[in-house]
Amino acid sequence: MEIQLLIVLIIAFIVLGPERMMDLAVKLGEAMRKVREMWDEVRMQAYMEEMNRKIMEQEQKGELEDRTEDETEDEPDEPLPDVTVEDYNDELEEDMEEIEEDIEKNERREQSTSDDAPHGTPEGAENKTN
Repeated sequence: MEIQLLIVLIIAFIVLGPERMMDLAVKLGEAMRKVREMWDEVRMQAYMEEMNRKIMEQEQKGELEDRTEDETEDEPDEPLPDVTVEDYNDELEEDMEEIEEDIEKNERREQSTSDDAPHGTPEGAENKTN
């Protein structure tokens, strides 16, 4: 089997040449990656179907326990508040404005400290280059 594969590769190398052989290798690599991805997806779907089948069997046999009354008493009677995407976006915009204000304050503070420093050095350190 290995000898046959080696012979096929040698013939392909002779027929295609080194440049086209590299292109073929790249295309084969991409095809193998796609096949692997599809195979993994099929395996995942089969696994999910198997899990669903087991759950359905357990439900039919009555092995899954229903929720007890104690568990339902802990739940609140009132529904959760509706939150829309717009509300969430508004909160994000407010947070971004606060962050931008903090950045501006820090920049102004840095500029004022660099203006006060002698010889233009930061943090008031003296530069003795003379």
